[in-house]
Amino acid sequence: MLRRSLLRTGVLAAASLPFGERSLAFGPVGRVDVAELQLASGTVSRPEAWKRLLFEVIDTTSVDAEPRAVQLAPDDPHLFEHPFAVLVGDGALPPLSDAARQQLLRYLSYGGFLLIDDASGVLNSDFDASARRMIAELYPTRPIETIPSTHSIYRSFFLLQEPAGRIRLSRVLEGISHVTTNPLVYSRNDLSGALDRRPDGSDRLPCSPGGEDQRREAIKLAINLIMYALSSNYKQDQAHVNELMREGRIE
Repeated sequence: MLRRSLLRTGVLAAASLPFGERSLAFGPVGRVDVAELQLASGTVSRPEAWKRLLFEVIDTTSVDAEPRAVQLAPDDPHLFEHPFAVLVGDGALPPLSDAARQQLLRYLSYGGFLLIDDASGVLNSDFDASARRMIAELYPTRPIETIPSTHSIYRSFFLLQEPAGRIRLSRVLEGISHVTTNPLVYSRNDLSGALDRRPDGSDRLPCSPGGEDQRREAIKLAINLIMYALSSNYKQDQAHVNELMREGRIE
């Protein structure tokens, strides 16, 4: 059962913040789209990449998708309307505010998924250093780890051997493991760059060194990530919601 089905029910409702404000959790949603997280600097918006991905999802899978990307700050409460979020960047990211960090962590804890995509094309990039700092701030007790090739991300729809993107900078994905799932995945290969298109539909950037075969593998990986994000821990999410309801912490 797709996590989308759970989100549509609106079971994940409001929960209390530690400082007493009301927090939004996942409410009713329709078709899946993509939320692009935008910070004051360092981030890149590639809405055509995500439109392409969602058209591919519609053509390839049974998932209902809306081929669009919305741009949001990480502390925007509308983030909870979008179970699949991305943060693409090619420069140094500013530190998250306390409000942004708290909301983003809640988003990931309540079943949201975040793909961080390094578009710099540089091994030791400013983006990489700042992204790792941000991840450490979100999860100070959970180090970022290599996602093994046996992980369900590589077989949630297509059977893949390694992550592809516009470039081949890394042969692995990394992420944060939470119980049995990975709510945050980090790609160094500029996945969105392989998906991005010009307004006329032509590919914006070449893929190197593998050309169009590499682009096709990148599209497959992106579809797998969507499928993983929507279906990876439905039962765990439901158990978490039931616990919150027993504690009287959600309406």
